Amino acid sequence: MRTTFYRLIRRYPRIEIPVIQRDYAQGRKDQRIVGHDFLNSLHLALCSQAGDSNTPLDLDFVYGRVVNGSFQPLDGQQRLTTLFLLHWYLAWVDGRGEDFRAHLVTEGGRSRFGYEVRPSSREFFNAFAVYVAETAAVDCSNIIEMISDQPWFFRGWRLDPTIQSALSMLEQMHKIFCHTTDLYARLTDETIPIITFQLLDLEQFGLSDDLYIKMNARGKLLTPFETFKARFEEHLENSEFGKFRPAFCGETPISQFFSRRIDREWSDFFWSFRNEETATFDDAVMNLVRAVIMVTRSPSKDSTNDDLLDLRSSSRVNSYAWFHEKSWLDEEMIVALITLLERWSAGSEDFQSYLPDKRYMDEKAFFGEIIKQPTELTFQQLVELAGYVQYLVDAENGEIDPAAFNNWMRVVFNLAANTDYNRPNDLRRSIDGLRRLRHCMKEINCYLAKPGHHVEGFSTLQVAEERLKARLLGLETGWDERIYKAEQHKYFRGQIGFLLRFCQVNLNDRDVDSELKRLNARIATTLVSPFERYLACAANMFDDIVIGRGRGGRLWERALLVVGDFLLPIGRNYSLLTPATGVPWSWKRLLRNAAEGESEGQVLKTLWDRIGLATDFATELTKIINADNPKIEPWRESIASTPAVYTYGRYRMLRFEVDKIYLLRKSQMNGHHAELYTYCLYAQLKARAKLVALTVDYRETTSTDDEPSLCLSGYFGKDDTRLHLRCSEHDTEKYELRLEEPQAPESNFLAILKDEGFGERCGRWSKLINRVELETVVMSLDHALAQ
Repeated sequence: MRTTFYRLIRRYPRIEIPVIQRDYAQGRKDQRIVGHDFLNSLHLALCSQAGDSNTPLDLDFVYGRVVNGSFQPLDGQQRLTTLFLLHWYLAWVDGRGEDFRAHLVTEGGRSRFGYEVRPSSREFFNAFAVYVAETAAVDCSNIIEMISDQPWFFRGWRLDPTIQSALSMLEQMHKIFCHTTDLYARLTDETIPIITFQLLDLEQFGLSDDLYIKMNARGKLLTPFETFKARFEEHLENSEFGKFRPAFCGETPISQFFSRRIDREWSDFFWSFRNEETATFDDAVMNLVRAVIMVTRSPSKDSTNDDLLDLRSSSRVNSYAWFHEKSWLDEEMIVALITLLERWSAGSEDFQSYLPDKRYMDEKAFFGEIIKQPTELTFQQLVELAGYVQYLVDAENGEIDPAAFNNWMRVVFNLAANTDYNRPNDLRRSIDGLRRLRHCMKEINCYLAKPGHHVEGFSTLQVAEERLKARLLGLETGWDERIYKAEQHKYFRGQIGFLLRFCQVNLNDRDVDSELKRLNARIATTLVSPFERYLACAANMFDDIVIGRGRGGRLWERALLVVGDFLLPIGRNYSLLTPATGVPWSWKRLLRNAAEGESEGQVLKTLWDRIGLATDFATELTKIINADNPKIEPWRESIASTPAVYTYGRYRMLRFEVDKIYLLRKSQMNGHHAELYTYCLYAQLKARAKLVALTVDYRETTSTDDEPSLCLSGYFGKDDTRLHLRCSEHDTEKYELRLEEPQAPESNFLAILKDEGFGERCGRWSKLINRVELETVVMSLDHALAQ
């Protein structure tokens, strides 16, 4: 049956391009020639005289079927879409927009020609059909810019291939048709039709979809994100969520709310975070969904551990099928996802933040990490995200109090940053602990400061600290500024219990309730002076050690070792500690021990007490290091006087054997290691450059059967000379300086060795030395050889 576009519209309530079809392509760059030739043919036919051989222009067959009253073309989609655009364009040129809308727009304001391939395409054609251009066609220099600048046009639509192609086709139409008039009347004239096509209803002729597939196999694969959108909308329409009405949806069913937002406001929001190479934000959305799933798993379910392991595995690819199969798209996840998208897209900026500053979370930067690679989020970050989401969800559509939100995120950050996470079960406990605090999030400090209010799922020491700090904050004696200043140090990261302990505040978990009752404004005032003094020492010390401000860090470390033994046991080893966090050989662990009242932490307090109110820390530290201290143990004295020890080994590990002490490059004796006293002598000789006849080197070993040694070498007479200084194999309390080369020294050289106390033992010339004589003996030998 031969028909026209308007006749087809009158025959069916709607022309609908089904999901099975591909995107509109005639306007694409790679289809420019085809599209241009088609438009020229249309232009020639419309401008021809009556009876011209170019009319009517027949566009061949359009195949389709009727589904729920709508005609769905299975072949002819491209031609019909171009005709729809041409009707709109010529109506604009001739000022016939009202007639166009009378034919193409329903009473409800919906386009009678539309796309179901993507929700964004559907929304665009609905908005475009009712659009009344304020600019005349002859005055329009850029039709694409005119349309995309309209308030109803969402930036995210630029990624839709159908919309891209439609705008491009309108641009081509504008170049060909903008200087012609009265063509709209000719295009819609049904007495003398100019543009026609042959309509074939597959059902009317008893034909099946298989015929279409054989004739025109042009279906396309949807991306994981497009599949997710389509399937997720269906998921929201099912019986479980059909009557689900979160506050932010108003009276709109949640499936419709999601559908509209994801193709408009939320797509607009994600546009700023698109992949610059692909100009898409598909991965960003799917990664956000994955992260939200992680923090909305029920802590009470045993399956949550396995769920978290799966979700944090980079080998698993995001997909609706995977999420749905695991039953992760539940009510809690849906509310959290929509809440975040609604909140973040609400402002005039590209990202709406709700915290007053970035101290406890840089919301936009954190969002960037989530959409980039959610599987790389640490357990700590997931706890922080869980706390963040929980607060926003609880607020629903209400106003966010930035101060209250900041107080909540401060506590969440402090607890998470100072709790050890090794397994998914640790994460579950923390998230469960946050959920138990849901009722008091807006007044978290008041809750923590009251006796009897406990917090589960986090380090008990950090919980005790947070409760005592909350009490001090509530006393309004200037403690808020002091506490916030201390917490904000980059290394402390909210853990300042050691400062409170040094001020005689009891952080033992079992005593916290009584300590909360003891603290009052008068006592809090007496704590101010010692707290500020210890904070000044702590900030200066860890600025130097961790941040590396100058070389003062070595002074602090060496002075601390002079004051006392603060080394922490690490398996069979002990560590001089490193700035690294999250490892048992870190300074953070010492600070934690100090907060618990352990003896190693007391060494830190003793050092700071000796410094007092000094303003020149370097001078005071140097005095402590150089002071005569007869009670100091030899190994501490050697290390304190040898800064090079602190650069030996990644973890600064020491192994104390029965009679020997070793420095380890890593953590085991089967790796490279050195003997402490010979290495200290080596480093001191190198630093002072006092040797004249001999040069010094050091020989590490990787075996417990082979002792490390200090190597001395030179040239005497005709022979190369090489001596090794190592722990004696025969006398565990002594060292042996042995001549390795030459084995048969010349008489003059032999005479010097004898004068220096060497004797022949087991066919080698050597000398046994006490530890305190090491440097003296080496310097004496060098002097004799130099003479």
